[in-house]
Amino acid sequence: MTQKFQINTKKQGFTLIELLCALAIIGICTALSIAILKPAQKSTLKYLYISAYQALDRAYYNSYVKGFDPFSTLPDENGRTPVFTDTQDTGAKTLCQGLTSFINTTTNVKTKDQDYSSTCSDTKLTSEMADNFDSSKIQFTANNGMNFYISKKLSVEDELEFYLVFVDVNGAQQPNSIEYTYNDEEKTEDAKIEPDIFAFAILDTGRICPIGIPEYDSNILTARMAYFDSAGDVAYTKKSMPYYQAKGAAWGYYNEGTDDYIYNLDEPYSVNDIIRRAINPNSKIVKDFPVLREKSPVVLSAEAPYNCAVQDFESCYIFLDTYIP
Repeated sequence: MTQKFQINTKKQGFTLIELLCALAIIGICTALSIAILKPAQKSTLKYLYISAYQALDRAYYNSYVKGFDPFSTLPDENGRTPVFTDTQDTGAKTLCQGLTSFINTTTNVKTKDQDYSSTCSDTKLTSEMADNFDSSKIQFTANNGMNFYISKKLSVEDELEFYLVFVDVNGAQQPNSIEYTYNDEEKTEDAKIEPDIFAFAILDTGRICPIGIPEYDSNILTARMAYFDSAGDVAYTKKSMPYYQAKGAAWGYYNEGTDDYIYNLDEPYSVNDIIRRAINPNSKIVKDFPVLREKSPVVLSAEAPYNCAVQDFESCYIFLDTYIP
């Protein structure tokens, strides 16, 4: 018995209803992708910011121990006296060399006695005004693409010396800005673009102090207050909050059980405040500092100390959170 196969040559297409359903699904997926794009960008910036903060913290400590002291006024091994001027700062070059001894770059010079970037310079100084991040001022670029800029040495009434290190966390990608930029002239919330350059103060006490965005924006980073107990161990508060609020709570700006939230704009309570006052008031990392009394207060536990003495602002610390949900 012969079996016959019939080939169906009739062409079939989509009906109008099927096409409309497909377009609707595509539209929903597009809307969802747009909705999650901005939070994803913020989350990426958070990760990159934390990565830069931790890299600087470890690199500066290790380089300082290794002998790279950018604040030293003693002659170097060749008998040359360090120069600290507006146009030349040998300490900035020393800082750069020390950092790149522990931060990987493609321009490191590897010899028996040294392993640091050949691009480090004592004249490529970025202004504390934070208004010019020209590529010619880049001190070095890390292997992950982050660009690092360094200012001249700055000081606070000859009591505290520091350098500003600016990190462009996504390198050549836009917006290459330390402040918010916008896609429209009206500066609407939907058109806001997160900054990608962050500032850190390198202190002569061996500490790294974050300056800028975490001080006035809760979308980028959170922090916790901490103090040293009688045994010398670090005790943290369990509550994470925006950086400026953690600092405010630590220095008594928010008082539990009262509506009297005191913030004295003229009295520096933290290292961040003191450094900010020393920077040019027209700088982009200074001008937008918030008035804490206009913010929603954060009430912490009443357990002592959870407060820092004004006379000893380094008795408490604000630690940046390193966990990203």
